Amino acid sequence: MIHLLAVLLSAAAFTALALSIKRHQRDFAGRALTERESRLARTGGWSLVGLVLAIDIAVFGFGYALVAWAGQLTMGAWLNVAWLCWKTGASRKN
Repeated sequence: MIHLLAVLLSAAAFTALALSIKRHQRDFAGRALTERESRLARTGGWSLVGLVLAIDIAVFGFGYALVAWAGQLTMGAWLNVAWLCWKTGASRKN
């Protein structure tokens, strides 16, 4: 169950990090964000990445945590890429 939580937090982290990039803001937020909102998204995204690592270290210990963290971040990033591909593909059809 902790892996599912970590993957969801990783997906949220990568969503926030994508929101901090101008070219992804319309895909995720539907509008361009202000500089302050972009900065907050970037800070929140990196904070969530660190939180996932902290949770993994607390639950699994340092050695296994790094392996689990890498896999969980990969899955979170993949979920964002898949969603972006689906969203941009769906918008091209309309």
